[in-house]
Amino acid sequence: MGASLDEYPQLIVELSGRSTPVKITEAAIFVCLIILAFVGNVLVCIAVFKKVHLRTIPNMFITNLAVSDILMAIVCMPISLHVLISGKWPFSSSVCDMHGFFIFTFGIVSQVNMSVIAINRYFALCRPFECKAIFTKTNVLSMIAILWILPSVANVPPLVGWGYYAFHPGKALCSYPFHVNMIYAMIVQILFIAFPMGLIVFSYTRCILAIKSSNRQIAEMSDDPSSVGQESRKAREVRATWTMLFSTLGFSMCWLPVSVIDFIETSRGGGNLPRQVFMLNGFLIFFSSTINPFIYCLSNRDFRKAFREVIPFGIKRNEMMAGEGCHTARKAPLFNHWTNKHASKCAA
Repeated sequence: MGASLDEYPQLIVELSGRSTPVKITEAAIFVCLIILAFVGNVLVCIAVFKKVHLRTIPNMFITNLAVSDILMAIVCMPISLHVLISGKWPFSSSVCDMHGFFIFTFGIVSQVNMSVIAINRYFALCRPFECKAIFTKTNVLSMIAILWILPSVANVPPLVGWGYYAFHPGKALCSYPFHVNMIYAMIVQILFIAFPMGLIVFSYTRCILAIKSSNRQIAEMSDDPSSVGQESRKAREVRATWTMLFSTLGFSMCWLPVSVIDFIETSRGGGNLPRQVFMLNGFLIFFSSTINPFIYCLSNRDFRKAFREVIPFGIKRNEMMAGEGCHTARKAPLFNHWTNKHASKCAA
């Protein structure tokens, strides 16, 4: 069965009947989202590739997340931009199938990837010896492959008749109308949304408790020079954990409203909400692909430094700050010793 292109006739009329200022505003927002998602996540990949100290196990998952967001920016978002500009779905039902499949897949990959990162942070802080045994490079590559295979397989049923993808004019994208097959909708919600979110909440709760305990230990060890290496490892683990916790919160703040809107729409039979609500839904789906690079930059000085070095116009700024950095190093040699030492395999 091909995708349905006329599932929501009233919303189709509203899409085509928008005023020129609304069309320009919505299109401009999408252009900004595409640029930010593509440039920001490419910058993450370049930073990890060029900087040896960023080639860590946790950053393999971060790079995988960035790749998913880049694909969302170049495969899915331009089609939605075309819809907003033209005021209609100008493609075939096969393209709608592809659009819905990839949006669903990239979204689920990001969600599950976030949960695996949370598990990695839990093991790194709470069970470090097991972390080294479980999160080896080979195992992580296998995990990343599974992260892509399972969501892809889970999104095939609508393509073979178990429900279908449909063009949603309110969201300017193709999606799965959950109300057409509640069994499939429940399976997807439980396996790829509820279960990963449960793992995330459990893992970061335990991480926060471990961080509080670690802070007390670091304070007790601060006068012992022999503990500098151990203290450095713990500090890097804590810093990496906070970075990924903030990233997960940002992702959740985007997708939680999306899930609520989808739930309300499903309970009302589909397409029975104001277009502005659906448009917010579509914006949030794509906005979630833009925010992680900013979070890494704001919350992690390793990424912040790497971004400055890989961005061409950041070179001069680095040179200007070199003198200030040396002055700071003289003031706090122990702090710089901690942050410049090599981390363990599970450090970020």
